[in-house]
Amino acid sequence: MDAFVELSAELTGFSAEELRSTGLVEQYAVLARDASPAEIIQLWYTGVWRGVVPSARAYAEGLAWKAVGVAAPGTAGPGFGSWERRPRSSAG
Repeated sequence: MDAFVELSAELTGFSAEELRSTGLVEQYAVLARDASPAEIIQLWYTGVWRGVVPSARAYAEGLAWKAVGVAAPGTAGPGFGSWERRPRSSAG
């Protein structure tokens, strides 16, 4: 398992701790057995394995979202009643 995490950290640019914090290391290690480096990168960044999303968590924890500093769409709403408040305007 540690070898998979270390390889994944090297391939993705995220630390082993960051990858472990997703809770997906065990699932991904099983899926990515005999995978190419490109497939491992795609799995971590998109949460998609060979055209299939293996779990809702895989989608939510995709590294692409973390890389741009946002939550995956539909996973962290602004909260109940947020439609009553005007959106904050962006600083121009």
